[in-house]
Amino acid sequence: MAATLYMAISADGFIAGSHDETPWSNDSWAAFKDFVNTCDIILLGRHTYEIMTAQDEFVDGPEYIVATRNPQVNTSNLPKIAIDSKQDMPKADKIGVIGGGDFNGNLAKLGLLDEVILDIEPIVLGSGKRLFGSYEGQINLELIGSRRLGIGTVQNHYRIRK
Repeated sequence: MAATLYMAISADGFIAGSHDETPWSNDSWAAFKDFVNTCDIILLGRHTYEIMTAQDEFVDGPEYIVATRNPQVNTSNLPKIAIDSKQDMPKADKIGVIGGGDFNGNLAKLGLLDEVILDIEPIVLGSGKRLFGSYEGQINLELIGSRRLGIGTVQNHYRIRK
């Protein structure tokens, strides 16, 4: 199993602005869809699930699972799980992780992420939601690839050194 976190971020490191705005490029969206199509399972945080549902941003192909500790959360027909350890992770060859900062930070704290792909957008938001939320632990990354997406977005692909 390999779990890869995929996020678009601003040049100043925010995954969304203070009001959940995500002014990302069409190039980043196209790269995201390509990534999703390589995954067996997409693991979503609850809030990300709600945003993707409201904006109809689901890409056909992989199985989607919503991570939440609240069994009352309505996830329509998608399964939901609570993740508190490696044993709680779904079983698949490639798991894509798409979540908010707190969800990302929790997975990082538990040591459950293997790779990180960041689409760095040419915009400075000034404030907003951090990539790993309130998690302040050190994460050592090794760059394994970098490419330009369109006219201003750069995608960096990292392996997490454990």
